[in-house]
Amino acid sequence: MLSFIVFSMLLNSMSVIILQLSQNQQYSYTGLGLLEFFKDIPIALVSVFLVDFIKKRSYFSSLCISLIVCAICSFSVPFLSEFWFLKVWFILIGISFSIGKICVFTIIKNISDTEKEFSKTMSRTEAAFMLGVFIVNIEFALILNSDYKDYWKFGFWLVGIISTWTAFWFYKNDQKEESYTKKIEHTEKIDFRVLYDYRSGLFFLLVSLIVFTEQIFNSWLPTFYKHTLKADSFFALQSSAFLALFCFLGRLLASKAVVKFAPMKIFFVCLISAIVLISSAFLIGQDSDIKVKILMFVFPLVGIFTAPLYPMLNSKFLSRFSERRVGKMVSFIILFTSLGGSIGSMSTAYIFQKKLGNYYLLFATIPLILILIFSIFFSIKEKITDYIK
Repeated sequence: MLSFIVFSMLLNSMSVIILQLSQNQQYSYTGLGLLEFFKDIPIALVSVFLVDFIKKRSYFSSLCISLIVCAICSFSVPFLSEFWFLKVWFILIGISFSIGKICVFTIIKNISDTEKEFSKTMSRTEAAFMLGVFIVNIEFALILNSDYKDYWKFGFWLVGIISTWTAFWFYKNDQKEESYTKKIEHTEKIDFRVLYDYRSGLFFLLVSLIVFTEQIFNSWLPTFYKHTLKADSFFALQSSAFLALFCFLGRLLASKAVVKFAPMKIFFVCLISAIVLISSAFLIGQDSDIKVKILMFVFPLVGIFTAPLYPMLNSKFLSRFSERRVGKMVSFIILFTSLGGSIGSMSTAYIFQKKLGNYYLLFATIPLILILIFSIFFSIKEKITDYIK
């Protein structure tokens, strides 16, 4: 969970970087949107081929290496301000996250005896990811609202300290992994045939759309608040922070609810609630100060309903596979979610570049409706498969 907090603080610093670099208009929205490409596409390209490397290093030592890379990136960013460095920076962070996610998901699968236990642990770990988003946005909001706002990049040192401590902890406890690695001595070669399976194809499409939607919120919500709703930088970053806080609560509540209810039931309830809430927010409009203020405070609530979608669907899908195959499946998940996140950010950048920020909420509703349609087919296919078995 602590390693996920580190990754989320770095990956979701994108909103802070976009907000700061877009102020002086030195960089266009589409140019800043391309930063997402340098974060996500390397993840997509390398994740499928990293599993065997991770197995040779062991899961805990691989996770330790990725955290050390994150620490080096965090401590170096205040001293290198060139735009090309940010591209390299995000490439390194993306690859580290890819390694870390495969390690964490595989470990969770191994220690979980049942599907509900797996879903519960997944939701809690993903909740920690949202907690990291909350922390990084609150931290930078405080820095940018202080007398030291010109030194905002030094805020990454907090991430570096946490990452270093976590890596040190993994290094000390690496020898305890012996009993774990003995359970998964064999790994399977990459099998692309899984992409041709109807249910798997629907699943990868769904997770891509979910991350597409999350990226619209996580990276661009502060920009929407500042440039469309005319909020100041402090309040704009707080909006993203409270969205992350509600996402954290949503995943935490989902981890409790999954003990009593099936993951897909929770999935559909949250999905429909999110569509209703965002549609209502769009219908409120932005034609008066009162409506804008209502929108500012209501919109972060959507995180309660969108946050559980990803872990609920993941746990339902991954529970079908054995421990030794989970790493491979996670690499495919990372591949498709990276593409979804990159396309989502670049599409949203295009909207702001064309000064269509008033349609931001409408744009965010479209992928959720598509998720609802495709998830119905996914659920029907799942029931048919279970019936045949």
